[in-house]
Amino acid sequence: MALSLTAALAAVVVPLSTAPKPADAGGQRFDLTRWTDPRGHGHVVRWDPCTTVTYAVNVDLAGRTPSARGGALADVRKAMDRAAARTGMSFRYVGTTREVPRDGGGTGWAERQSAAEIVIAWVTPETSNLLSQVGSSYASGTGGWMWKAWTTPSGAWRLAIGRGFVVINAKQNGDYAKGFGSGTTRGALLLHEIGHALGLNHVGNTNELMYPTMLNRRSSRYKNGDEDGLTRLGRHAGCIGVTDSIWRPLPR
Repeated sequence: MALSLTAALAAVVVPLSTAPKPADAGGQRFDLTRWTDPRGHGHVVRWDPCTTVTYAVNVDLAGRTPSARGGALADVRKAMDRAAARTGMSFRYVGTTREVPRDGGGTGWAERQSAAEIVIAWVTPETSNLLSQVGSSYASGTGGWMWKAWTTPSGAWRLAIGRGFVVINAKQNGDYAKGFGSGTTRGALLLHEIGHALGLNHVGNTNELMYPTMLNRRSSRYKNGDEDGLTRLGRHAGCIGVTDSIWRPLPR
């Protein structure tokens, strides 16, 4: 089994005060990343939905009080539960962490990440260089993933995401209402960035949560197009069969 390719993506939510960055998928309801292997077969870039994906959360900068930080953690766990319900995937919370997703020291974020397959952290531009910059401002959040492609003994190509991250801009905590109600909420921001970490791209349709600007909405939930995209990334798409030789196992 030969390891062949790696690739990474980071996508942003534009700050509230900044004009939206054009989405890659004009008016589509959802958009996925696809890769064509050397044999000409197409693949959707996604996690293996038949494995349990671990996640850890760094809420050190999510609030000034234990109560505020606890509320942020509760919102993350609810957002992950909603992603699980739509994809059919199993996500396991492994605890809080002090880890901050970032590149540095000659290594990329995916190589440095050790707390879990997905790390979700509140950061500042000074603590994480993964928080995307839009013009002179920084994004409210950034989500990303790393995938690898390999060949099986029969020569067939496979690929799977094996690491993901979400960084939330702590300097904009006050711009978002806690929970998943109406308005511009932390819950919607988390759902958006987790969508990126699972493989969803931006779309140009303002009805969808994966639109690149956070909008004032009646409810903070994945919309119909978002849900269709997550379904196509999840168990509905079938197992991939990732072995430990492809992605180094992390403590569970």
